[in-house]
Amino acid sequence: MTRALGVETTETLPSPPLSTTPTTRRKTVAPSDVVFIGRSNVGKSSLLQWMVKEVPGLRVKTSKKPGLTRTLNFFEIGRLLFLVDAPGYGFHQPKTFIGSVETYLRQRKNLVRTFLLIDGKVGFTELDYVALDMLEEFRIPYALVLTKVDKVHSSRRLVNVMDVVKIRNRFSSPSCFVQPFMVSSLTGEGMAYLVAFVAHITGNLLIK
Repeated sequence: MTRALGVETTETLPSPPLSTTPTTRRKTVAPSDVVFIGRSNVGKSSLLQWMVKEVPGLRVKTSKKPGLTRTLNFFEIGRLLFLVDAPGYGFHQPKTFIGSVETYLRQRKNLVRTFLLIDGKVGFTELDYVALDMLEEFRIPYALVLTKVDKVHSSRRLVNVMDVVKIRNRFSSPSCFVQPFMVSSLTGEGMAYLVAFVAHITGNLLIK
């Protein structure tokens, strides 16, 4: 049995939510950051909304209009960690993106992992390649996440996943987590594994 951020789950991980219950060995440790970046309208805010849906009093604003997130937004989870929603890059990228996001990625000492979100309906774009190059240049640990997989036909999903694997293999980077995540904030598909991974890398997954 596992305990992910204070929530007990079975070995099959049937979608555990993030919890505000602290673990004893984290009391004297500063909270860790995990940040989510991606193109405008890739689904960052919706993904975070799913992750914090059972945290009392914590809500993430979402919108169908691209570019709603203009600054770095920090969501504190029970003094254990911060989930960070970064502004989207691309056409609706705010003018402060470079000054805020790139500075944060370079200088944030307690940043544990950056999640690069890729639209599962579209696949990798030129802008995503630019973001990937940036993460490689900074040499910070990151993982690739395909979003909106519920909106993609199985054949197209396979093509996009294989493209992500090819890109990962091409870089052969120690900074990139080997397993891409495929998620849907609408159906919850794949979210349990993403939550468990976040709990693990931030020291909040206890194995009994």
